[in-house]
Amino acid sequence: MRKNILPCLWGTLSFFSRFPIPSGVFQEGARFQICPELFPIVGCAIGACLGLLWFALESVPPLVSAVVLVVFWSAMTGGIHWDGWADTWETALAGQSPEEKERIRKDPHLGTFGVLSLVLGVLLKTVLLGTFFYRPVDLVLVTVWARGGLPLLIFLVYRFLPSIPLSGGLGGAFFKGLSGTRIVVTTVLTLLLMSLMTGIKDIPVLAASLLLVLVPASWVLKKQDALSGDFMGFCVELLEMVSLTVLGEMSHMNIGSTLRG
Repeated sequence: MRKNILPCLWGTLSFFSRFPIPSGVFQEGARFQICPELFPIVGCAIGACLGLLWFALESVPPLVSAVVLVVFWSAMTGGIHWDGWADTWETALAGQSPEEKERIRKDPHLGTFGVLSLVLGVLLKTVLLGTFFYRPVDLVLVTVWARGGLPLLIFLVYRFLPSIPLSGGLGGAFFKGLSGTRIVVTTVLTLLLMSLMTGIKDIPVLAASLLLVLVPASWVLKKQDALSGDFMGFCVELLEMVSLTVLGEMSHMNIGSTLRG
């Protein structure tokens, strides 16, 4: 086992969630690291908690269950992806010049566009969860794919827009350390983990949903004018919403076919 596996595990876990980190892990001066190879593993841990809650709320009215799930989902991730979602929309829509975009990125307060995007995003997720039928494993698939597919999405989006500057923060540092080998390994591990959970029938559809995310993600990155940590959080939320939509539609079609049969 690589000697830096613990800094990778705890660093990635703390980036994607608010799971408690054991005290004393870094007593020898090791620092947190964000390792893409562990993204699907952390996504699986988050999804497993959501799936258990979804199962426990089975007898609760769908809308109430959806609200509880979204609140728990947001609390478990510390709202970090919602923060990136709102800040990215605020920067993309409100900023006119590079200087103004940089100022918005550093401003801890949200403006009109940020608040509206946050409200609409939460509402959309709640409506999806309250409208469609999901299996508990579907929520695991969503969280695994939204994190395990993130490196590939970031890579593809940036290939379309290579002139976009890298931020001086987390997003830029993450992309600089993102080699082709790490992207391939992370994507393969993600697909293997998903196939072990549900077989291969849902994998091609979810993989194809990545193409649906490319266009809006590329447009937002171009408007935001920097590949930042906020943009990574935005991509996680966008992948989750698209995945929920795709799996929900597939479930609806399967139920309809069963009833007609």
